[in-house]
Amino acid sequence: MNLSAIWLHVHLIVNHIPMLWAVFAFALYYYGTIKKNGDIQKAALLGFVATTAITWLVFRSGENAAGYVAGLPLLSLDYLYEHEQWAQKTLWALYAAGAIATLGVVKMWLKRQLHGVFFIFFSIVAVAAIAMSAITSDIGAKVANPGVRPGSTLIKSPKYNEYKEKRKKSGTLRSDKTPVSNESATKPAVATKPVPVSDNVTLEEEK
Repeated sequence: MNLSAIWLHVHLIVNHIPMLWAVFAFALYYYGTIKKNGDIQKAALLGFVATTAITWLVFRSGENAAGYVAGLPLLSLDYLYEHEQWAQKTLWALYAAGAIATLGVVKMWLKRQLHGVFFIFFSIVAVAAIAMSAITSDIGAKVANPGVRPGSTLIKSPKYNEYKEKRKKSGTLRSDKTPVSNESATKPAVATKPVPVSDNVTLEEEK
C-alpha cells in the first residue's frame, strides 16, 4: 500500500469526526450556558479547539488522496473539485470557531465571565461551520457514489439476497473459494461471424 492509499484510508476514517464532534461540543456548551456551569462550558470549548486540529488532518488527508482516487471508475471529477472547494471553506470556518473557543477558554482560565455577546458570536460562527461541514460531507458522498447524485434511480433488486443465500450454502468467505459467481456480468459477449452467401449458391444448397 502506497502513501496515497494510506492518506485515503485516513480520510475515510476521520472525515465525519469534525462535524459530529462540533455538534456535540456546541450542544454541550449550550447546555453548560443554560445551567451556568463553567466546567461544562470550558470542556465544550476545548472540544471545539480539538475539532480544529482534527479538521486539519481531514483536509490534509483528503487533499493528498484526491489525485489517487481521481482515476477510479464512476468517480465524478466535478463533485471531487466541488468537495475540495467546500472543504477549504469549512476548514477556515472551523478555524474561526476554534479561535473564538480558545479565546473563551483563556478568559475562563483567567476567571473572567463569558458575556452574552460571546455566546451569540460563538453560536453564529459555530453553527455556520457545522452547516458548511454538512454540505461538504453531502458533496463528498456524491464523489464516488452515483446512487446518491441528483437524478439517480435506485431500484431494489433481489439478486443480492439470492447471492447471499448461495454464499451461505457454499460455506466460504472468499469468492475465489466458491463456485458462486456473477458470470452473466463478467462473461464477454462473443460476436458471431455472418456466413457468406455466394451469388451462385442458394440457401437450399447451403442446407
